[in-house]
Amino acid sequence: MRSLLLALAGSCLFAGWPQTVPERTQFARTSTVQEVRAFMDALRRQAPGLEPYHPKGAPRATETGKPLLAWRLKGAGKDLLRVYVNANIHAGEVEGKEAIQQVVRELLQGRHPELRRNLDLVILPAYNADGTDALDPAIRPWQPNPSESGVGRRENALGLDLNRDLMRAAAPNTRWLLAMLADFDPAVVMDLHTTNGSTHGFHLTHGPACTLGADPDLLAFNRRMLVEVREQLKGEGMPTYDYGNFTPYRPTAEKPPTAWETYDAHPRLLTNYPALRNRLAVLSESYVYRSWPDRISDTRRFVLACLGWMAGHRDEVRRQVRGSEQRWADQWRRGPVALPLSAKLKEVERYTFDWVDPIRDDQGRLTGEKTRTRLELPSFVGFEGQDEVPVPAGYLVDAAFAPTVLPLLQAHGLKVLKGGLRPRALPVLHFHETGRKVSPSAYQGVFTLELQGAWKAEPAAKKLQLAWTPADLDRALYIPLDQPLGRLAFYLLDPRSTDSLAFWGLFHSALIRGNGMWGEPPRFPILAVGPAASPASGAVQLPEPRTQE
Repeated sequence: MRSLLLALAGSCLFAGWPQTVPERTQFARTSTVQEVRAFMDALRRQAPGLEPYHPKGAPRATETGKPLLAWRLKGAGKDLLRVYVNANIHAGEVEGKEAIQQVVRELLQGRHPELRRNLDLVILPAYNADGTDALDPAIRPWQPNPSESGVGRRENALGLDLNRDLMRAAAPNTRWLLAMLADFDPAVVMDLHTTNGSTHGFHLTHGPACTLGADPDLLAFNRRMLVEVREQLKGEGMPTYDYGNFTPYRPTAEKPPTAWETYDAHPRLLTNYPALRNRLAVLSESYVYRSWPDRISDTRRFVLACLGWMAGHRDEVRRQVRGSEQRWADQWRRGPVALPLSAKLKEVERYTFDWVDPIRDDQGRLTGEKTRTRLELPSFVGFEGQDEVPVPAGYLVDAAFAPTVLPLLQAHGLKVLKGGLRPRALPVLHFHETGRKVSPSAYQGVFTLELQGAWKAEPAAKKLQLAWTPADLDRALYIPLDQPLGRLAFYLLDPRSTDSLAFWGLFHSALIRGNGMWGEPPRFPILAVGPAASPASGAVQLPEPRTQE
């Protein structure tokens, strides 16, 4: 009875506050872009502090004209930690969009004073604005959906998965996000999702950045944060664990689970990309088979738990971020620097899992359980780098590609110089290709190109290939790697990287020659400037710490 009275008192205390679309439709619908805007406008009328936010120089709309709408809620204290929360990047996974609206309302109501005092938040509830408004009850039929509206589409209007676009940055949404990272500069990025089908016993799964080549200490701290959040929620009766899937992916009684494995280490993923910028990230994946109201509630609880941890550890978060920047600078001072070209899963711990053997209906929805088995399994929820190679002092990009490449590099926040400013004492190196693989089918609209090879002082022998002249070298773009975002520059520019501009097709006209292209071969469009001596030419100049407002 006491809890009922408290609940009634709470509802009276906050009477008159706007409701989200699910709340006012008894969970029959999820919100559109304009309904999110209307809710936020209503909150702004109710209480001060919430303001529309737009990064400097960012696109304001998608390719189809849908607005990219974000809001900023700046804390009342003087020692604020900046956090960005992203939702609906896959617009069929709508729980985060609704949960973050509830969280902002609660902060304005004063229900989480520590968070309201210590955090500076930017949120974008409908990141995939095109997919958000393309609602259809037939989408994702295996999850319990809002019955009237259904949910949105995974991809954007051009068919791109925005959660694979962070390096290529083909979509306005991605360029908005890159501008936000430069303008707002959050210490932590959160990205809110829903799983696609693993039948486990957790209410929600989550993940830290697992990025290839990122600072190891920063990644370890990122994981520690989520382990501590996991233990807190477990004590509150909400089981969570690292995002992943059983191996085999769809286990059976004949082939039960043998391990648990997380997602991949590519920086093209939004949760991974911030680590190459020396920032933390959090992935949230609500459990697809829980009810639609429960998935919203679980996501809300998880977001609040993470924000609470961040607020309570904000000084340590800032030390870790700054430390990762300093460690990169120190590597260049000591020299030489090396980074891995690939990564393999590693076992982090053994953990006890509940494996649900499900009963499904004809649409794939989980309607019951045949059995629930408790298994202790190896948990592969981390990565270790492989194929480590020396990092050059920088890369030169043929000026012929500057109209396409320069805006992209600048969008990523990289320092780009004229080739004439390269360190003249270091040799110019040429890429000698030893193998390649063009994807047999398109990925993100691109037939991707994987290259193997090595950098050598002499040009590769190729009859009638266009030569680099001294004037060409001086006109080229020069991207030094001894800069704060040098890790990111390496994975964008080294042609062996499977998230490079070469992989994503920006140099296909020069690198892939097909039928009908019978002219003299063009030159390889990227050069390396030889490995930096020790001490490095021009140590990393770290930016001054930003004042936490």
